[in-house]
Amino acid sequence: MVTDERIYNAALTRYRLGNVLIGLGVLTWLPFIVLRIAGEKPSLFWYLPIHLAGVVGGSRLRAFARKEMGASPPQKSRLRMIGHGLIFAGILVWAPYFYLKATQQPVEVMDYLPFHLVGVLGGVVVLVASHFLGRKRAMNEIEQAGFTK
Repeated sequence: MVTDERIYNAALTRYRLGNVLIGLGVLTWLPFIVLRIAGEKPSLFWYLPIHLAGVVGGSRLRAFARKEMGASPPQKSRLRMIGHGLIFAGILVWAPYFYLKATQQPVEVMDYLPFHLVGVLGGVVVLVASHFLGRKRAMNEIEQAGFTK
């Protein structure tokens, strides 16, 4: 018989595995960047599938685990919308790059990478700020309700 505690622990393990996959997906670019600094021109297409599998797979795994643990979805706020918009814009930066690559026109990865990083990392910073502001707001509401230690 499977207990609720075991189900919760399995979901928590999946959530943590999702975090690890996201981290590995991001760290995939470390050798790429080192090779670029060293003057090499490694192919983007060796690193991109691993990056996408880690980041997209990890985020999906985390979402499923949150749902399985019964965690409430994050509250919607203007800051969260801005954060997700920045991440989306950072990803969309690659659309012209891949169009130019598909039409076999000369294009350089480093012309697009800074804009991608600014969008994605800026969006992550806004989401983290939104998370901590939401926690602070919740703690203030708890204190005002008289549920302090």
